[in-house]
Order: sequence, then structure tokens, then C-alpha cells
Amino acid sequence: MKTVQKLLMLFTVVLALAGCSTLRTASDYDKNVDLNSYKTYNFYDKGIARVKLNNLDKRRLMAAVEAEMNAKGFTKADKPDLLVNLVVVAREKTDVYGPAYYGGWGWGGGWGWRGGWGWGGPNYVNQYIEGTIIIDFLDPAKKILFWHGQGSGFNLDNFSKREQRLYTGVKEILAQYPPNVVAAR
Repeated sequence: MKTVQKLLMLFTVVLALAGCSTLRTASDYDKNVDLNSYKTYNFYDKGIARVKLNNLDKRRLMAAVEAEMNAKGFTKADKPDLLVNLVVVAREKTDVYGPAYYGGWGWGGGWGWRGGWGWGGPNYVNQYIEGTIIIDFLDPAKKILFWHGQGSGFNLDNFSKREQRLYTGVKEILAQYPPNVVAAR
């Protein structure tokens, strides 16, 4: 019976952790800007220098943005129409799971049936660094920010399939550009 309870507890924790792995995205833009006028891009060097990631992840993030921008029909250029600024914000996060729910009837010690329902067992604590990836589009001629997208909920401590998760996160954020496509869905 204790083995079943432990398996049920483990399943509950795994299910809860899997539910927390989705990226929450949002975007905003300047409605007075003609988004169709932008055809070329490059990265905002000052912003890239401040990205708080190791160089390996920084290159992965930039490669993911390049892949998505190229897929959207943009061309990378030395004198671009728009600059891509990247920001990564990190904060410590703690999730607590438990105690678990248990219950049922069965044969107990002594004479007769025993049973009951209730809460019990240990708490499980998961501490990690949660990141928010911010992608801004800047107009270098007008010196304005005209599109802002972000995805929060990225577990920066998890190294499993990290490159794939970065690509997926960037794709989800940039799926909201241009905004008219999102409204038409």
C-alpha cells in the first residue's frame, strides 16, 4: 500500500512540474508605425553585450532569433531597418508540492477493517532560476521602440534539451509578430 502511495505522490509531482514548464508570452506594439516598412534586421550590439547568459546560451538565443527572423522573410544587413534587442531577466523561484492526498480501505493491524482518507506525507520543494526572455524591435532611424515581445517561465537551471527549448521559446514569442497575424487567428 505504501508503494502505491509513493508512486501516486511521484506521479502528482511529475504532473505538477510538467504543467509549470510552459512559456507565457505577451507582446505590444506602436500602432502608429507601419510594420510593413521593415525588411532588414541586425542585433543591437549594446543590448547583446548586457544579456545575462553564458556565451553558449547567448549564441543559441541569437541563432534562434536569426532563424525565426529569416523564416519571417527578414534579411540580416549591416545597415538594417530594425534592430533586435535581447534581454534576459532572471529571478529565483520556489515551488512547494505536498503533502499528498491518500485514502482507501483495507485490512489493518489487529482485528477488523481499517481505513480512512486524508492528507499526509512529505512536502517536495523545487528551487530554480526562472527567466523571462524579452525581444524588442527598435527603429534605428527614428530611435524608437516599436514592438515588444516577451516569454516568461523559462527554467534557466534545466539543461535538458536547452537549445531546443530556446528555439521553441523564441518561436512562441516571435509568433506574435506582426500583430495583425495574431488578431486574424
